[in-house]
Amino acid sequence: MDLCGRSQRGALREASRKQASPRRWSRVNGWSWPLHTFQAVAWTMLFILAFASFGIFVPLLPPNWNLVIYGVTGGLFCFHFVVHLLAISINPAETNIRLKNYSEPVPTFDPSKHTHVIENQYCHLCEVTVNKKAKHCRACNKCVSDFDHHCKWLNNCVGGRNYRYFFCSLVSDSASLLCLITILLYIFIQYFVNPEVLRTHPLYEDVSKDTWLLFLPLFPVKTKTLVVLGIGVFVLLLSALSLLLLGHLLIFHLFLMFKKLSTYEYVTQNRCQKTPRVPAGRKELSFKISTPQRAVQGDPAAAKVSGSVSHHRHVPGELPAAE
Repeated sequence: MDLCGRSQRGALREASRKQASPRRWSRVNGWSWPLHTFQAVAWTMLFILAFASFGIFVPLLPPNWNLVIYGVTGGLFCFHFVVHLLAISINPAETNIRLKNYSEPVPTFDPSKHTHVIENQYCHLCEVTVNKKAKHCRACNKCVSDFDHHCKWLNNCVGGRNYRYFFCSLVSDSASLLCLITILLYIFIQYFVNPEVLRTHPLYEDVSKDTWLLFLPLFPVKTKTLVVLGIGVFVLLLSALSLLLLGHLLIFHLFLMFKKLSTYEYVTQNRCQKTPRVPAGRKELSFKISTPQRAVQGDPAAAKVSGSVSHHRHVPGELPAAE
């Protein structure tokens, strides 16, 4: 059994793999390359829901409600659009890192030289001093001030500089979806109870009862009842699913605020609690396995190893010994 040779070959392959890994550049914000699929999905859903809300469903409401709903939903949409842009565009990196040149690649981490990326508040990759709550994000490849988490929907890290805008984006988006769901439920109820309430616009006087008008009042387009109902069901399901996901995330961050924790700290604490600990008074068991004499004849190096190779078996519930 050539254990030493096999171990050395594995170490050489690992070292060559680390040396061959290319140096990566840091990302500035959510618009930096590469863009994420979730980011495109978020923007697509935002414009689909806004287009359906302002172009199809709000114009169906009674005239005395119309202006109020336009003002509320329009204000929420504009506010969400602004804070969402800010959460994406702000660079959440440490002050010392924001002053650096982003055109230079970041060094590759070498675990043979350092145990951790950040040690004694110094990042070995960014090569700057950072604060105590800063963490090096692997996705953005930079240290983020007061790191909370990396958001794929924003394609940006959420830290101390943009957390308030991220949270306001959650609140405004949830409120907008709740308004849209309320409007859709009202329209569905009125359609089955008294559809004439939804046909108060003067242009409905010249169309039949099974014809509906979309994009009032600027660009009226005639369509059938099934089309309006189908769009309404689709938008309602999409809004409900989005509100379920966003509401869960909003409640989670309210919980973190109450506990005065960041997402990173919460995940780290849970991970430490789930990690099994070594029971008191229990030690690691070990035993030796001797290599048969005939397997090492003619190989002096292997003969020296055969008597000293030991395999460690960990007792269940213990952590592996540090190397």
